[in-house]
Amino acid sequence: MTMPYERRRALDFAGELMRELAFKPDRHQELWGGSVPLKLRQVAKHILRHYPEPWQIEAAIKNDERIGWWISDEPER
Repeated sequence: MTMPYERRRALDFAGELMRELAFKPDRHQELWGGSVPLKLRQVAKHILRHYPEPWQIEAAIKNDERIGWWISDEPER
């Protein structure tokens, strides 16, 4: 079963992955072992137009109790 904080981590990771694909071509060799096709970079940019920024994800978690059951911060240890 996926825990709410795991969903949040997945959203954070997916956003960072798309930002690296779309906007960091100078790091593609280091990150992916070669250049990333232009079409994939374009798709990542398109997805990011509607993808929440990290601060928006955080605000949704903190300010909307209806979403709190589905996504959350990591539990404190």
